[in-house]
Amino acid sequence: MKWSAVLKGFKNNKGIVCPQHGNENIMIPIEYLPKGCRVGDVLQFNISFDPFSTIRLLKDSDCQDK
Repeated sequence: MKWSAVLKGFKNNKGIVCPQHGNENIMIPIEYLPKGCRVGDVLQFNISFDPFSTIRLLKDSDCQDK
């Protein structure tokens, strides 16, 4: 899934981004934002599902619960 958002500002070491086709603001830690980005920049996000890491995480958490 790919989506774009506008960087609206910074607050408490987080960037405030607003998806281009939405009204909500999303707070993202600065370390996850591209270096050098500025207020007004359009950022592109690519989000995908990693089934293998999910399975590994589930297996690891099962071992810790026992």
